[in-house]
Amino acid sequence: MRTLPEELTTLISDLEYFICDGLKGENLSKKAKEKREAFIKRIKEVKLGFPQDFKDRTGGDDSDGSEEVDSNNDGGSERTDKDDETCEGAQQSPPVAAQDLKCVFQAGYLEKRRKDHSFFGTEWQKRWCALSHHTFYYYGSDKDKQQKGEFNIDGYMVKMNNTLRKDSKKDCCFEISAPDKRVYQFCASSVKEAEEWVKQIDFVLRDMTGIIPEEEEEEQEMYDDVGPMLDVTETEPIDEDIYEELPDEDMSAPAKPPLKVEPLSKPTPPSPAPVNKSTDYQNYYQGLWDCVGDHPDELSFRRGDVIYILSKEYQSFGWWVGEKNGAIGIIPKDYLLELYAI
Repeated sequence: MRTLPEELTTLISDLEYFICDGLKGENLSKKAKEKREAFIKRIKEVKLGFPQDFKDRTGGDDSDGSEEVDSNNDGGSERTDKDDETCEGAQQSPPVAAQDLKCVFQAGYLEKRRKDHSFFGTEWQKRWCALSHHTFYYYGSDKDKQQKGEFNIDGYMVKMNNTLRKDSKKDCCFEISAPDKRVYQFCASSVKEAEEWVKQIDFVLRDMTGIIPEEEEEEQEMYDDVGPMLDVTETEPIDEDIYEELPDEDMSAPAKPPLKVEPLSKPTPPSPAPVNKSTDYQNYYQGLWDCVGDHPDELSFRRGDVIYILSKEYQSFGWWVGEKNGAIGIIPKDYLLELYAI
């Protein structure tokens, strides 16, 4: 009976592993599942035709070859993840749901690189990862009730690594490693996300060792608005001819009105004493600027309005009591100008 070349038997075995186990956790369409079953059946027929070439490779094939696992459970991948951990002798924590994790520093979907994979096996698996306290968990999704694996990051170090892939995501990869321990390698969806994971993991690692450096206060640069001091002996003499003498400006326009200063306690307008206003020229003033009263007891007027002053006894406060068109109120005296020159 003719025999098959070793390369061909290896290829068929890897192909069978990929179809049976690699595609078991994938969400396949109905047509794709039928194709998968047909390939599995065809491969078994080939192996039965050459039993002497596959006698060392058929162990356990019938046990899971045709077993269909719900695609949402990702059963094959879960077994692979747990086998990886078992081979490494990693400590298995009690099952914990993804939603029950406490004190999560960072969480999100990453691609996790499998420790061992065949030629046709899936090298990178999508995992929902979370850094909780000092433990790194990874799940099939954020709704899983049990982790697929976890490891304590104590003693590890984290860094970016762009040599793990050769595609467009090569700059999105990072690894968590430690001497004599398994190296965990992950790939994020973007460089920014990968750097954020590295930053958070490194922060926790530094916090565990107590070597997080306190942020040094930035030295405040002294602002010098004067400039360097010049030696008086070296300064050039000032040429006074550079100054231009301007002619005196015509002061026909009134100057800007002074600010009204509110007194601590405004005087109460007294009742006007009987006086002959027709001859009391010295108490007639006119508005020098427009003035709008800020309070009910203040008298409002415009520039040029004639105002009769009833009292000046509160001028120490800067206010007089005046009357305009029968309205009485206090007035800032700096806003007035004598109406008659006596």
